Amino acid sequence: MPKKLLIWLLEASLIFGMAACTPKHTENHVRENPAAQNLAQSEGQERAVFGAQYAYSSVIVNFTEDNSLGIPAGSDVVVHDMAGRGEKVYVLLEVREWGEEPEDNTQKAEYTSYYQVFSCMADGSGKTVSEKICLPESGGYVSDLHVSEDGCVGALFHSDTEENVRLLFWDAFQNVHWEKQAAAGGYLFFRKDGFVLLARKGEEREIFYYDSQGELTDRVQADGSIFDGAWNCYFTPDDRFLVIASDQEGIPYAEWYDPKTGGQERQTLPDIAARCQTFLGTTADVLLCDSAGVYQLEPDGDGLTKLFSYVDVDLDIDGFQTVYQIDERRLAGIFSDGGVQMLGVFERSEVPEALQKQVVVLGFTGEMDPGLRRQILAFNRENSRYRITIKQYLSYNEELDAIARLNTDILSGNMPDILLVDEKMPLQSYSRKGLLADVGKLIEEDEELDGTQFMENVLDAFRVDGVLYYVIPAFCVDTLVAKQSKVEDRRGWNQDEFFSVLSKLPQGTEILSETSRYDYLRDYMRVCGREYVDMDQGKCSFRTEGFVSMLQFARLLPETVEKRDFDHNSFDSRYLEDRALLQPVTIRTLLDPAVWIYGSMGEDIAYVGYPAESREGSCIRACEVSFVLSQKGGCLDGAWEFARSFLTEDFQRDRLYEILAEGGLPIRKDIFEERAQRAAVQEGYCFINDAYIPVPPMTQEQIDRVVDFIGNLHNPAFEDEVIRNIIYEEAESFFQGQKTAEDVAGLIQNRVQLYLDERM
Repeated sequence: MPKKLLIWLLEASLIFGMAACTPKHTENHVRENPAAQNLAQSEGQERAVFGAQYAYSSVIVNFTEDNSLGIPAGSDVVVHDMAGRGEKVYVLLEVREWGEEPEDNTQKAEYTSYYQVFSCMADGSGKTVSEKICLPESGGYVSDLHVSEDGCVGALFHSDTEENVRLLFWDAFQNVHWEKQAAAGGYLFFRKDGFVLLARKGEEREIFYYDSQGELTDRVQADGSIFDGAWNCYFTPDDRFLVIASDQEGIPYAEWYDPKTGGQERQTLPDIAARCQTFLGTTADVLLCDSAGVYQLEPDGDGLTKLFSYVDVDLDIDGFQTVYQIDERRLAGIFSDGGVQMLGVFERSEVPEALQKQVVVLGFTGEMDPGLRRQILAFNRENSRYRITIKQYLSYNEELDAIARLNTDILSGNMPDILLVDEKMPLQSYSRKGLLADVGKLIEEDEELDGTQFMENVLDAFRVDGVLYYVIPAFCVDTLVAKQSKVEDRRGWNQDEFFSVLSKLPQGTEILSETSRYDYLRDYMRVCGREYVDMDQGKCSFRTEGFVSMLQFARLLPETVEKRDFDHNSFDSRYLEDRALLQPVTIRTLLDPAVWIYGSMGEDIAYVGYPAESREGSCIRACEVSFVLSQKGGCLDGAWEFARSFLTEDFQRDRLYEILAEGGLPIRKDIFEERAQRAAVQEGYCFINDAYIPVPPMTQEQIDRVVDFIGNLHNPAFEDEVIRNIIYEEAESFFQGQKTAEDVAGLIQNRVQLYLDERM
C-alpha cells in the first residue's frame, strides 16, 4: 500500500484540554437556561451555548436577510474574502441582483453584480456596508480580489495580454479609487503600507512591492522552489511569505520565506494538515480547520490546540470558508447554511457554575460524521442535565497516532465517556481490561428499552464472550449476488464449490466485474477474515487450503481496473447478458434487492457470498455510526442517555435516515419488519445502459428470502487495517511470481501472529 495512503489511514491524535478538564467527575445538575437551548435563526441575533466550563456566545449575520444592510431583497450574496484588525471584522461581498425571468423560459434570468465591504465589531455591533464597487465589465477579467485588514479592496485586472495588467484599489468607505499599471500578473497580497505581487515567469518567481498609492518601490528575484506545489500561500505582517505544502514523502509543512534576505524557516505540520484548510492566525502562526472544528498550531510545532469545535458553538457545518482569529478566545468565520453564506463571530468565556451542565465526552478519530453531529446538537439543545462535548484525536505522524494518545488518556484516568468505534481501536483489549460498559445490561435496566426486540443475530455477531459492548443504531450486509439460474439458490459455498461453478462458465465470462486483485483481498478479508483470525484468542491460521485457494483466485483478477462512473442505482447490461457472474453488493435497505432482481440481474438472485469453508461468506457491518461506552468514565448515565436515543422507536422509525447519509437496516426488529413490508408495495427505478428501468415491488417470496438471509447471518465484518496491509504486502510477491501461494501464506501467518502476540 502506498505510504501516503497508509499515513492517512493511521491518522490520529490530539488531546483537547478543555473537554478533559471540565468537571465531569462530579454530579452537577443545572437549571435550564433558555439561551442555551435556543438556536437563533435570525441574522445578527446573539445566542449562547453553556457547556461545562465554558460558555460559547455567537453573533450570526445573514447578509441577505439583514434589512439594516440595505441589500435588495431577492439578491444573492457571495463572500469572496474576510479580514480584520483587532475588534473590527471586514467581509468582501459580491451582490448579485437578478433580472426578470424570460417569459418563454428559453433563457436563464441574468444578473448584475457589484461588490460591497461589510464591517462590524467583534460583538456584532456597528454593522454597515460600504458604497458599491463596480469592476470593469469588458475587455478582460479580474483576479485576486481581496479585502485588507482596514477594509480596503485590491484586485488585478488583466486586459488584452497577460503583460497588460492593472492594479485596482478601492476604499469604498472613503470613496477613494485608483488604478495603476502593474509589472505583471500573479498573486496579490496586502501588506502594511501597500501591496506585494508574487509573479511567475516560466520557472522563475519575481516579487514586486508597491506603496499605498500603487507605485513600484522594489522588486526581488525569489526562489521559485519555495512555492512549487504549495497548497496555500500567505503574506505575514513581518513581510515574509508563509507557504503550506508537503515534501516528497507527503509530510505537510509550513515554511516562512523572506525574499529580501533569502531566510527560510520550516516547521513540520501534523499529518492531519493534509486534509485541513489552513489559514493565517493572529495569536498563532497557522490555523487548521477540518470537519470538526478549528485548531491553532503551537509555536514549537509540537501539537495543536482546539479553538472551537462546531459542536461547541452549536453549528451544523463541515467547515469554514475563511477565518479571522480576533484573539485567543474570539474567532470570526464564514460558513454555509443551506447554501447561504453567513458570518459568525464566536467568543469563549468562563461560565458560572450555576449554569453548567454535566459534560459527556465523546472521543473519535478521523472525520466528524455529519449525521452524528446533528444528533449531538439536537441532544445538547433538548437535554437539561447533560451536554456532549467532543474530543478529537488528530494525526501528528506515524509515531504519535490516535490510538497511542487515546491509550494515554485511558491510562491517566481520562477515558472519554463515549467512543465512536473506529476499526483501529483495540476494543477487544479494552473489553478484556474491563474498560467498557455492558450495553446489554444497560438495555435491560432501561425502563423504555427493556423488552424491546432487536435483531438478535446482529447483536450476537458483536458480542464478546457473550457480552454486548456495542451500541449499533443500524447495520448493513456485504455479500455477493448472482442469478439463481447460474448458481441455484445457494447461501454460501466453499472454495471447491466456487471453482466448480467457475469451471462451467463460458469462456470470457467475467467472474467479478470491476474488481482488481487488491479489491478482492480487501473485500474478502472484510467478509471472511474471521475464518483465519481469532482476535479474542490472539490466534491466526493462514496456512490453510482455503486461504491458499483465495490467493490463487485473486491472481486471476486484473492488477488494476477502470471503475465506471455510475451511482449505486446505475448499471450496464453485463449481468443481464451473462457477461459477468458475481455482483458485489451492500444491502442497506430492504428495497435494495428489488433493484438487482428487476434491474441489474433481471431475475431472482442468490445471496451466495464469498467462498468460505464455513459457507458464511457474507458479513454484518455497523452502518456509519456505532459506539462503545466507558465503564471507567465519569458520566456513564449521561453517556447512556445519549447512546440510548439511537435505539428508541422514534429515532429508528423517523430519524434514522436523517442521520445515516447512506442508509442502513434498523436494529429494532419491529421497525425492520415494517421496512420489509414496505418493500411489498414500494416501487423504484434504476438505469441500465443509461436507460430508465422501472422497478416493481418485490413479491412476498422474494422479501421472505432476503429477510431470512439477513436474519440468519452471524458473521461480523473483520476490520483490521494492519492485518490487511500485511496481506497486501506479502501477496505481492505471489502475484509477481516470486513466491508460491503456500510460501506467502506462511509469511502472512508469521507476521500476523507476531502482531497478535504484541496486542495481547
